[in-house]
Amino acid sequence: MRRSRIGMIGTKLLIFSIIIVLIPIVMMSYVSTDTISDLMTSNQESELDINLGILNERMDSVLVEFDTMTAYTANLPVVVTAVKNNDKDALQDFANGLEDQSWIDLAVFTDADGNVICASYGDDNAEISSYVKKLLGKNTIYAYDILPNEEASKYSDYELDGHDALTIFTVAPIYDGNSLIGTVTYVDIMNKDDYWVDRVKEVTGDEASIYLNNLRISTTCQKDGVDLVGELADEDIYETVSKKQDVRSTVTINGVPYLAKYSPIYNIDGEVIGMTCVGTPKSPFTVLLNSVIQKIFFIAFSSLIIAVFVAVILNKKIVDSIKKLKNSAESFGRGNYDERALIDTGDELEELAESFNKMADEIGKSDKKLKSDAHTLKTSFDELKEVDNLKSEILSIVSHELRTPLTAILGYVELLKDETAGKLNEKQKEFVSVISENSDRLKRITDNMSDLVTVDNKVLDIKRDKINLKKEVNDILRSFDHFAESKNIVLLEDVDNLDIKGDKSKIHQVLSNLIENAIKFSKKQTKVTVMGFEDKGNIHLEITDQGPGIPKEHLGKIFDKFYQIDSSSKREVGGSGLGLAVCKKIVESHGGSIWVESKIGKGTTVHVMFPLVK
Repeated sequence: MRRSRIGMIGTKLLIFSIIIVLIPIVMMSYVSTDTISDLMTSNQESELDINLGILNERMDSVLVEFDTMTAYTANLPVVVTAVKNNDKDALQDFANGLEDQSWIDLAVFTDADGNVICASYGDDNAEISSYVKKLLGKNTIYAYDILPNEEASKYSDYELDGHDALTIFTVAPIYDGNSLIGTVTYVDIMNKDDYWVDRVKEVTGDEASIYLNNLRISTTCQKDGVDLVGELADEDIYETVSKKQDVRSTVTINGVPYLAKYSPIYNIDGEVIGMTCVGTPKSPFTVLLNSVIQKIFFIAFSSLIIAVFVAVILNKKIVDSIKKLKNSAESFGRGNYDERALIDTGDELEELAESFNKMADEIGKSDKKLKSDAHTLKTSFDELKEVDNLKSEILSIVSHELRTPLTAILGYVELLKDETAGKLNEKQKEFVSVISENSDRLKRITDNMSDLVTVDNKVLDIKRDKINLKKEVNDILRSFDHFAESKNIVLLEDVDNLDIKGDKSKIHQVLSNLIENAIKFSKKQTKVTVMGFEDKGNIHLEITDQGPGIPKEHLGKIFDKFYQIDSSSKREVGGSGLGLAVCKKIVESHGGSIWVESKIGKGTTVHVMFPLVK
C-alpha cells in the first residue's frame, strides 16, 4: 500500500506536468486555429464583396448604356419629327430597326403623357404605358420592375416557363424646342440573360445569380451544361433580404458547398423585387484550414511527447528522493530516533531532508524529557487521585457525622417553636426562628456535601413523584421570610400552576439553594422574583435578584465544584461552592437544564427548565 502511494505521487507529478504543458498547447492550438479560421472567413467575405461589386458594376454599366442609348434616340431629328406628327409608321419602322440592331427586347415611343404611340413589338400596349407613366411621375430615367408573364412573353427571346420577368426600364424625354412632346423607352428582360452574371465568372471564376423575388432567373451555375434557373432561394434568406439587408449564408450547388452573399434589387418605389447573389466554393478554404490544423496538431503532439519524456526523467529523480525521505520517516516513526535522511539533490527536497533531520534531533531530545516528565506526572496523578479519594471520604464522614447532631438540633428547635417546653415570648420566638433558619442552612450544606460525593461517584438516586412547582416555590419562599425580612428584601412569586415529575426532596434542595443564593447576594431593600411559565413543552423557572451581578468571565465556571467568585460580597456572605454544582447535577438528572444570565450592577437571573407533566 505504501509503495502504491509513492507511485501515485509519481503519477500525479506526471499528470500535473502533462497538464502544465497541455494547457498552453491547447490554448495556442485553439487561438491559432480560431485566428486562421477568422482570417480565412474574412478573406472569403472580402472575395464575396469584390464579386458582388463586379456584378453591380456590370448592372450599373448596362443602365448607363441604356440611358445613353435612349437619350441619343430622343435627340434624333427623325424621331422628334415623327413623335411631333404622331407618325406611327415612321416610328414603327425606326423601332423595328432599333430592336434588330441592338440587344434590347422592346423599344417604345409615347406621347408627353406616357401613352404608347407605337412599339417595336407593334402593339399599343397599356401595360407598358403604365410603367412609362410611373417613371415620368417619379422623374426617373431608369429602374428595375416586374412585368407579368403574359406581357413579357410577347417579346422575350427566351421561354419564361410561366414566370414573370425582371425587367430594366429606361426612359428619355423627347423635346420640340422646350416643349415635352413624348418619350422613348427601352425595355430589357433579364430572365435567362447571362450577360450580367457572366462578368463575375470571367473575372473571378466564381458563381453569380440574379433572382426575381426568390426565383433564380439568371445564373452561371450549371448542371450537365444547362443553367440552373427556375430554382427557389431559401425562404429565410429572402425574408431577410426583403427587409433590405444583405445576407451571408452557406448554400449547396450540385452537392458543392458555397459561401454566398445576397443583396436586394429595388424597384422605382424602393420595394425589394429581387436579389443578386455571388458565391465562392468553400472547399479551397476548407482544405487550407484542415492542412493548417493538421500541422498545428502535429506540432502540439510532438511537443507533448517531448514534455512527457522530460517529465518522466524529472519525476523519477523527485520520487526516488521522496522514497528515501519516506523510509527514514517510517523508521523514525517506529521509534528509531537515530534515523536520518541523507538526500543530496541541491533543491527543496534536500532542504526538507535537513529540516527532517533537525526535527529528529529535537524530537529525540524531547522524547527523553517527555519520558522523565511522564514519570513525574504519573506520580503526581497518583498522589492527586489519592487526595481526591481522601477528600470524598472526608466529605462523606463529615456530612454523616454532622447529620446526627443536626437532626437532634432541628428536632429540639421544632419542639421550641411548637412551645412544647413552655410558652415563648416574642424575643425568644425570634431567636428560635433564627436558630431554625441557620439549622436548615446547615442541613442543606451537609446535604450538598453528601450529594457531591454521590455526584463524583456518578450515582444519584432519583424518585419520580408528581410535584406542583407553584406550591413548592411558595413553601420555600415562606421558609425564607425571616431571612429576607432581615435584609428588607421583598420576595415575589409568579409561577403558573404546573406540575413536573421528579424527586421532591431533590427539587426542594435545588429551589432552596437558588432562592437562598438570590436573597444572600441581593442588596438590602431590593426584591427577589421567582417566575414560572410553560415554554415549548417545559416549565421555565426564572429566579432573579438585584445583586451586584456576576462578571462575564465567571459565568462559565460557577457550576464547577468548589468554585467561588473572589469578591467582597462573596466573602461577606460566605459559601461552600458546592450548591450550584449539586443543583446542575440534580436538574440534568431530571432531564432539565440550568444556566445563568447576569449584568454587572443590575443583578442575576438563574434559568431552570424541567419537562412539563401534561
